[in-house]
Parts: sequence; C-alpha cells; structure tokens
Amino acid sequence: MKRFNNRIIFSLLLVIVAIALISRKQIIIPEPLYKLPYFSYTNQHSEIFTVNNLSNKISIIDFFFTSCEGPCPAMNRYMKYLAEKFSNNKNIQFVSFSVDPDIDSKEKIENYLNTSKLNYDNWHFLETDTTSISTLLENGFKLSGEGLPGMHSTKFILVDSNAFILGYYNPFLEEELDNLEDHISYLLDNI
Repeated sequence: MKRFNNRIIFSLLLVIVAIALISRKQIIIPEPLYKLPYFSYTNQHSEIFTVNNLSNKISIIDFFFTSCEGPCPAMNRYMKYLAEKFSNNKNIQFVSFSVDPDIDSKEKIENYLNTSKLNYDNWHFLETDTTSISTLLENGFKLSGEGLPGMHSTKFILVDSNAFILGYYNPFLEEELDNLEDHISYLLDNI
C-alpha cells in the first residue's frame, strides 16, 4: 500500500511539473525592424540628447505635446506606470518627443512636467523643431508626420540597445501593454 501511495504522489508531482512547463509563458522578442537615424534635440534639463543616447540602453519612446487634451495625458499615465515599474534598472530609459515645437519650449515642457508630476531621472522630454520632427517621424520611426501636432502616433516604440526599433505597442490595449512589459523584462535580463 505504501508503494502504491508513493507512485500516486510521484505521478501527481510529474503532472504538476508538466502543467507548469506547458503553461509557462514563452516570450518571443521581435526581430529588429529599423535602425533609427541621427537626431539631436534638447531635453528638459537643457542637455543635448541624440540617437547616441539610445546606445547600451533599452528605450521606450512616444510622442506628445503639452497642450494635448486627447490621448497624451493617458499615454503619460501608462508611460509613468512603466517608468515606476522599472525604476530600479539603470539600463532603461523613456523618451518623449514633442510634436508641437511652436508651443513646446523648454519652459513650457518643464512646467508641464512639474504640473503632471512626471519628473523622473530616466525620462527625457525632448524639445524638437518644426523642420526635423516630421522627417524623423516619417523616415526614422516610420510613422505619419502629417497633421501634427494633433494627429501624432499614440504607439509606444521599443528600441533596443543598438538603436533599432523592435516594435510598436498600443498602450491602450492591455494585451499589448503586457507584451511590452514582457519584452522590456526579457531585454533587460539579457542586455
């Protein structure tokens, strides 16, 4: 009888291990899509931020403007959530490009950050210029540059440590935000 009970316990353990292995989530990191071209803008600390600042870090990038009353505040909440979730990792950064350079001066961006409580050491808000932001959106990020500022993309863009775009994620869809979190975690574990 004791031998029979041991076999049942052993069999149950094997079933539990098998279920755990089968149900374990497999993370598949997307292949690099596009290499980002050179850009150079000033961040909220009056520091020059270029494409070279993307090297050796995982970057999450989005586009915003300070007077946006549509999706920008919600996007900032999702980005803030990610910034806080990964706040203990020095190998990640967040980058938000202004798509309204006529209004979004350094002072306007600073005021926006203070009012919205978005001051994080690893989150760069970039003041852009009218001529280059449309070109960067279209040629670099492969997104539409028409209808700025209001028609900017609401996607979060995952960029690897070699400045290659790995994917575009809709933060308003829970599944896509979860995938982005998984991809960030995997990349940070393997950087």
